Amino acid sequence: MSDTWTLQDEAASPYLQICKIAAQSSDAFNTFKSHGAYRHVLEHVAMEEGQQYLDEIKIDFMDKLDEVKVNDSLGSPVTYEYDKVGTISATTLRYLKNTSDIVTKFGTSFDSIVEIGGGYGGLCKVMSSFVDFENYLLVDLEECNLLSRKYLSYFDLPTMSYRSEEIVVEDNFDLLISNYAFSECHKEVQLDYIERFVKKSDKFYMMHNNFHLEMGTIPHQEFVEIMSDTHDVEWHDDHGVEDAPKIIYGTIK
Repeated sequence: MSDTWTLQDEAASPYLQICKIAAQSSDAFNTFKSHGAYRHVLEHVAMEEGQQYLDEIKIDFMDKLDEVKVNDSLGSPVTYEYDKVGTISATTLRYLKNTSDIVTKFGTSFDSIVEIGGGYGGLCKVMSSFVDFENYLLVDLEECNLLSRKYLSYFDLPTMSYRSEEIVVEDNFDLLISNYAFSECHKEVQLDYIERFVKKSDKFYMMHNNFHLEMGTIPHQEFVEIMSDTHDVEWHDDHGVEDAPKIIYGTIK
């Protein structure tokens, strides 16, 4: 098991291997989003949940729909047909919903953004159609960083991908994002990230699940309590369902 991640080795190892191979091989890169080992971890949003995300988007995006769909032009993701928007991957719809949440709450301009668990860079790419940023830092395991560097090199975006231990934080970030990754780290890693990244962010947006509480990870209630010392925090149930993951917003006091 990873020192960072709570995911079991039988799922994590094949996923990280696909990330590494896709970063090195054009053939693997062209299909990585539809590979079973990759979809076990990412790119697994069901068609029905994609519709839920689509229904919950509050920003006007139709004039940028083609630009959003560029995220599906690399990696051969599984796509579905939806009324109003046509063919698109459900994961890209999730990223569009994340973007809508962030823009609706915090606006569209940030000097610096840090994403814990940036994956291949999909949220960064989708959000760039709606949000102006001067630099976007993706924090992830090295295999994921290799892939995100390659993926985001296809777009003219000011991004960097590094492991946590390679980063020295001096100035506060304008915005921190974590799309489930923080909640899936071991507790000691979570506590480190809180001190080094979350508390040093003026605003944060976090999707948080409680899947691994038996391994001692921080539940959303405890995270809210910890962060309430430094930030005004509010949270909601995803899709309005009580036992669903939580959407957590924070603004520094």
